[in-house]
Amino acid sequence: MLDRLRVHVKGWLGIVILVMISIPFALFGLQNYTNGGSEAALAEVGGYKIYQSDVNLAYQQRVAELKGQYGERYSADMFNEDSLRGEVLNRLVQEKLVMYTIEKDGYSVSDQAILDVISSLNAFKKDGRFDKNTYEQLLRDRGLTTQDFVQKIKVGLQRDQFINAIIDTTLVDDSEINDFYRLNNQTRDIRYATLSIAAFLDGIEVTKEELDMDYARNEHLYKTPEQASIDYIELSLADLQSTIELTEAELLSFYEAEQQTFITKGRRRASHILLEAPDGTVEAEAEAKRAQAEKILARIKNGEDFAELAKEFSDDLGSSKQGGDLGLLGEGMMGGVFEETLLLLNEGDVSEVIHTNYGFQIIKLTEKKDDQIKPFDSVKAEVEALYKNKVSSEKFFQLAERLAELSFENPDTLSPIVEELGLTIKHQPLFNELMAEGIAESDKVRHMTFSEDVRAGNNSEVIELAAEHLVVLRINEYQEESLKSFEQVRSSLENSVKMDKAGRLIADKADELLAQVKLAQSINELANNEGVTMTDLGPVARNSDTAPARLLRDAFSMSHPKNGELAYKVSTLDNGDVAIIELSLITDGDTADISDESRGSFKRFLTQLTGEVTLAASLANLSVDAEVNFANTAE
Repeated sequence: MLDRLRVHVKGWLGIVILVMISIPFALFGLQNYTNGGSEAALAEVGGYKIYQSDVNLAYQQRVAELKGQYGERYSADMFNEDSLRGEVLNRLVQEKLVMYTIEKDGYSVSDQAILDVISSLNAFKKDGRFDKNTYEQLLRDRGLTTQDFVQKIKVGLQRDQFINAIIDTTLVDDSEINDFYRLNNQTRDIRYATLSIAAFLDGIEVTKEELDMDYARNEHLYKTPEQASIDYIELSLADLQSTIELTEAELLSFYEAEQQTFITKGRRRASHILLEAPDGTVEAEAEAKRAQAEKILARIKNGEDFAELAKEFSDDLGSSKQGGDLGLLGEGMMGGVFEETLLLLNEGDVSEVIHTNYGFQIIKLTEKKDDQIKPFDSVKAEVEALYKNKVSSEKFFQLAERLAELSFENPDTLSPIVEELGLTIKHQPLFNELMAEGIAESDKVRHMTFSEDVRAGNNSEVIELAAEHLVVLRINEYQEESLKSFEQVRSSLENSVKMDKAGRLIADKADELLAQVKLAQSINELANNEGVTMTDLGPVARNSDTAPARLLRDAFSMSHPKNGELAYKVSTLDNGDVAIIELSLITDGDTADISDESRGSFKRFLTQLTGEVTLAASLANLSVDAEVNFANTAE
């Protein structure tokens, strides 16, 4: 469903929709929805509060989206920060409006649905199966409790219900499918005459006065942007790690202290017999299943073969054919009563009848291997890497804290940092805010360099280029924005003036020729004109690659020819050439050509598209039912 919106819901509102309905499956960047402390709210939506910290986080995420969208073309000055912050605040308001609606309208999600989603996430899987330890560790690493994460999944699924309630109830009839097919498969019979801008450029003379006027009128095009060179100090965990030397004794000591890290996990292999009686089974039926399980257990205790009884009686079709064998079971895979029971068994033991969410089960532990500590020699490289990381991380965070203090306490020099921390000053030659190399390839460095405080001669704040990679910089040389001299840009000025004059000439010529064509009602009149190229496309579709895209857009914007007359239009192409288009016939797609399969596909597409338009309108109007208040500082 999310793919539908990515494809069809365009513009700012479309982006808002994607952000607020995306179920937070990914673990990276997850944040709490709540905000505490005494911070004043910027906005309140139906009881939900939005704080400055929420806007700051959303702003950072939006900038990251734009960087991904524009790639190398992105620069900090492409977007106004105040406008972008206003956009993300509106996003958050829309998100809270959806949450308000979900709560007000009573959307609900079962615990089983939440568990199904969590267990399906690849981030939590190990060897293709859900792993409880991985799940809990990843959440801890991101500062989340399992309760936090379950709540996020729940909200995401409720949002999905809200979306589906709108999109999946949209109806599309055959007339709409036919209209869509006719327009989408329409062809237009066109011919066009092209006048080349190059022919009009030849012989054009420009005067000094014209060049001076263009220079004055367009001086913003002929400016050299502000530039700066910087001195900077770099602190990175990788550099620190490369300087650490460890003795064998230190490695052995670390290994012995952290032996739990170097364990080969034990394993258990189990078989089971399941008599299904899931939650909600009628009590009498459940009791009958329990009694049957007790009888099977008694037969096992009397010496009958567990595997044969599993084949005969187990309701688990997947394992019963293998005598109930469940394979190797990692810790946390089965959960609940099953796992608690399994942990108490010794190899070869058979459990009593236990009751789980699935019914009544009998477990046999067929193989058990305890955890084993890996020998030092086999994990020495891993021990060294972990210990280096530990030592260097501790040193990094100590130095990082002092780096920030020294930079702030000595705003006009980097020398105290060098003297106390033993780091070196590096230099980056002149660059501007749009183009740079080296350390200034980072937009964070460029943005900080040209910030007001740094331009005033102060050290920058500590810049986090990446995790465990920090930089403090100051300007070494600064050059203000300057206007290039007339002589430096004379060639560009001449080209600009010539193109402008040629553009007016070619437009006048096109109007003159168009008048001739309309009078004669045939574009053939132009065939003998010098510098005119004739092209007969015949019937052409919207997405054809046989003509310039701009020309096709103009051709398909023309009105239908009336009363047997031809229609004409002038089209200015991207390269400055001008085309006179003659439209003789419009032919709609024949709905008789739609196969049943295609009709079904079109119906699904139009249903999705119409539903998404309805969804966008619904989201835009949610504030009708919810009170939305903005603080004065956010207006």
